[in-house]
Amino acid sequence: MTGPMSSTEFGGILLRWLSESRSGKASTLRDGVRNQAQAWGLELAEYADWDWMRKVAALGFIDVDLRADRWSVAPPVLTRLPHADGLAVLTGARTARISIRVEEAAQEWMELIAVPHRPEAGEAPLPDTLLFQYEDPRNLWEAAEYLGARYVPCAALQLMELLPQAAPGPESAPPGGSTADTLEKYELRRQRFVPVARDDEDGLYRWRGADYARLTRVRLNGVFHAVERETGIYLELARHRTGAMRWRPESGKGRAGLGRFFVDRYAPLPALHERAVVLCSGFPPSAGKQAQTRVYDNVPRVLAEAIAASLQQNLETMPRQVAATVGRTE
Repeated sequence: MTGPMSSTEFGGILLRWLSESRSGKASTLRDGVRNQAQAWGLELAEYADWDWMRKVAALGFIDVDLRADRWSVAPPVLTRLPHADGLAVLTGARTARISIRVEEAAQEWMELIAVPHRPEAGEAPLPDTLLFQYEDPRNLWEAAEYLGARYVPCAALQLMELLPQAAPGPESAPPGGSTADTLEKYELRRQRFVPVARDDEDGLYRWRGADYARLTRVRLNGVFHAVERETGIYLELARHRTGAMRWRPESGKGRAGLGRFFVDRYAPLPALHERAVVLCSGFPPSAGKQAQTRVYDNVPRVLAEAIAASLQQNLETMPRQVAATVGRTE
């Protein structure tokens, strides 16, 4: 390729490759994202390759297991957005066959809205979001069958029933030997891991294992337990009674049960929780004020409350924004 690629081409072609390849190593995919960006003249920020993988997984295109160093493409799904005035989103694999069917349907009978991703500086562009307008939900069964996808009435609300409760994992060995030199402890005040010399206090730790893989463990009552990084951070927040989530209802008539979900950037949601809120709109989160929060749109209050409860958080409800006569909001 000789010219610069557009966002649509970058995200779409990578998704096509993932869909046709079906599975592979997560580390190889991360390298591939960065190599392709370099080949296409895109300058990525540090960890932008991982961020691309995380967002593509949250959008329901792929599933990622970092512990096993594997990714696999998700099956194609057509699903309604919650209370979104007749909108459904197509997620999962986007093979050449599915793409052809989408184009044919859009030309003949389907109301298609293709929304390109607009990346921030240093981000790797994501695939387009494909939204379908419908009047009768019963038509979505036929549409999904034509596209070669599975119809799911509302994936976001169905995932709500599957959210795991934040809890320590099985007992694990503490750091030792040469791995102790890589020991870090999560410091809530600084919102990050910092190097420490000892592990004699309860809290969230991480270190490099014998194979140099990074291990995250939580120490409770002197005993170490395996834990995912995101879950471990929420366990620390709960231990210190610190909140990281807020929800604001929409201002439109009849929309009080839906709103914007705000999550502090230093407390990323676990994978399944994030997929549930992302599939409320079909879009990745936007950056909040001063890029200190992730903001998710069209999130039902019941889902926001379920996510908060499963992560041992007390959800703060913010007042609705009301337009004032002078054009300000409060």
